[in-house]
Amino acid sequence: MIGPIAALGRGVARRVTRTGALARFFVRTVGAGVTLSPGGRRVVRRVMVNQVWFTALQAVPIIIVLAGILSFLVISQTVRELGRVNATDMIGTLMVVAIVRELGPMLTAIVVAGRSGTAIAAELGTNSVMGEIRALEGTGIDPLQYLVLPRFVAAIVSVAGLILLFDCVAVVAGLAAAVMNGMSSARYFDIVLRSLSLSDVWLTLAKGVVFGTVIGVVPSFHGLGVRRATGVPIASSEAVIVSIILIFIFSALFVAVVQ
Repeated sequence: MIGPIAALGRGVARRVTRTGALARFFVRTVGAGVTLSPGGRRVVRRVMVNQVWFTALQAVPIIIVLAGILSFLVISQTVRELGRVNATDMIGTLMVVAIVRELGPMLTAIVVAGRSGTAIAAELGTNSVMGEIRALEGTGIDPLQYLVLPRFVAAIVSVAGLILLFDCVAVVAGLAAAVMNGMSSARYFDIVLRSLSLSDVWLTLAKGVVFGTVIGVVPSFHGLGVRRATGVPIASSEAVIVSIILIFIFSALFVAVVQ
């Protein structure tokens, strides 16, 4: 009887310790950005541009396809069903609440976490195994400033930008679905724009910052913690799983606190 309880307690203690270490890693990363020298800013900027190219620009086709198909399917079914009861005005609420506020940010973050989060953890894990982290420290370069900070900032910028792209594509795809089901484009835009407010845009950007922070910090934390080559794939999978769980948790917190 005591054995399972003790095992559960040890597991909880490990999780709490791990969470505390992750929180300290986040604080150190932010601190590394505050103390960055002018020369370091130029280096970080170059690395960040490359990360934005990979994380954001190369993910644009995926986001466009995902947003277009999702919105087209949802709006097509909604127009048909709500049209039977003369309640098509609810399309705007559905578009804003379900897609713009919730599904857009969440699905975008999950795509970036699965794609770029894996790459970040694997890359930094390989750097750690090959001794590049110790080499940087030996030359007086802070690995957090050179390796983690650019990926952290790039993840925030990329996720926020991709979320806005997702929402714009979703609105356009919803228009195509509505027109194909007999609704005029003027009526569609009138319904959607009446439901959309500036606070929805700010909420979307806030989610982009929070989700981007998760994707920038968690994979970096797991990657730098690798000590042997066999730990690289394990760290990559754990980083993605933890990132997705945190994305769901923060999404729920946004609903509970903000909305």
